[in-house]
This record gives sequence, structure tokens and C-alpha cells, in this order.
Amino acid sequence: MDKNLLMALTQNPELISGIYNFCDGWCERCSFTQKCLKYLMIEEGVADEKIGEEECSEENLDEVFQFSFELLNQAAKKMGMPLPSDEDEFDEEKEQQKDEAVFGSQIMLQADKYAELVENWFGLRESLIEERKKALHGLVLLGADAFTFPRSLDRFKDRCEVIQWYQFIIPSKLFRALRGQIEGDENANEFQVEDCRGSAKVALLAIDSSLEAWTGLFDFFPDEDDSILPILMLLSGMRTLVEAAFPDARSFQRPGFDTALD
Repeated sequence: MDKNLLMALTQNPELISGIYNFCDGWCERCSFTQKCLKYLMIEEGVADEKIGEEECSEENLDEVFQFSFELLNQAAKKMGMPLPSDEDEFDEEKEQQKDEAVFGSQIMLQADKYAELVENWFGLRESLIEERKKALHGLVLLGADAFTFPRSLDRFKDRCEVIQWYQFIIPSKLFRALRGQIEGDENANEFQVEDCRGSAKVALLAIDSSLEAWTGLFDFFPDEDDSILPILMLLSGMRTLVEAAFPDARSFQRPGFDTALD
């Protein structure tokens, strides 16, 4: 890892601090990539895009994490919130119990069920989806309607992409929110409280987008109400639970996305 390059990236005055903590990870659709340290690290090759997978060396991971921790520690001290030291007691059994409590919560059970339903729905209709795409593309080539059909094809693709992108973003962000809520309640940690609110907001926005996308699929699969309606009901119910658990989540101001930039 090139520490000099990484340090240079962190000094970029255009960066929006912490923006990557409250995004949906969809860089291809983000207008803030050049203001995001995480994206720039990947773009410059400082960190592997598949960080955490076998393609990224353990040595590189250790260096990135160590340097990131040093920067985080410096920032925390400036804010008057020094990070816990290595001497702080770590209770592995207690942490595991917290994880189990989160995974066993009604919100996470529904989120995991939703991800499974999405996987099954698209898996069982893979050929049908391709047929719909080819049919719409064929109409475009025939010039049936130079305005309507290209837009219909784009909408169809977009709705499928939105659903499949967020199917795992939703449970991952909800886990972070629920886990942070436990830590915040235990330690009265303001950072944890704010982090879980922000994560819950990202999850809620992903649920909103997914509900809209599923509803839009009715235009292309009018005979699939028996399979789509239960998914919509599950998503809607999950949203209600999340809003009840995190009543202030939607008012959270995500850096860059929701806050005015100078």
C-alpha cells in the first residue's frame, strides 16, 4: 500500500467526510464519487475493490486497516471522543450474544426472508425475464414507437437492477443499525446512536426504492400478482417495523446526500 498516496487522497479538500458510511454502495449511480475517499482509494488502487475477498492480500488489508485506524483515532481525539484502547476488555461471548439478538429480531428475520424471496423470484423467472427484455428490444429495433419502447426497456432493466441491488443492502444496513443501537444503548455513545440512525435511513430509502420497483414490475408481469403482492406486503411491513424502531431515522442528515455543500 502506498501510504503517501493514501495520505494525499485524505488531504483532498473536496472530500465529504464520512459520506461512504451512509451510502448504498452503488458507485455507478452516485454523483459524489470524486468526493468519496473510499471510492478514490479503489480508483487509485490503494485498496482493492474486492476488499476482504481472496483477491486482496492479507498484508494489504492489514496496512489499510492500520492506517485507517490511525486516521480515525486522530479524528476521534479532535472531537473529544478517543477510541477504546487495546487494553479495553473484549467479551467475545457477550458480543456473540448481541449478534444473535440482532439476527433473531423480527426486523432481521424479515430482511433475510426478503433477500431470500428476491433470489428465488428472479431465479425461477430468469428465462422469462430475458424473454421480456428481448421482446422490448425487438420492438425498439422495429421502430414500433421511437419514444415509448426505449423508455419501457430502460424502465424494465432499471426496476430489476434496483430490486437485485438492494436485496442485500437492506439486511446489511439493518444489521449495522440494530447492532449500533445496542451499543449506543449500552454505552450512551453518541457516535453509535448517530451511526445507527444513518444506517437505518439508508435501509429505509432502499426499501422505498424496492417497493417502487416491485410495483413497477406489474406493468411487465401482469400475471405475477400472486408472487409479487406477498413481497410487497413483506417489504411494507418491514418498513413499518424499522420506522418504529428508529423513529428519527428519516430526519438524519447524511453527509453530502442530505446536507447542503459549501
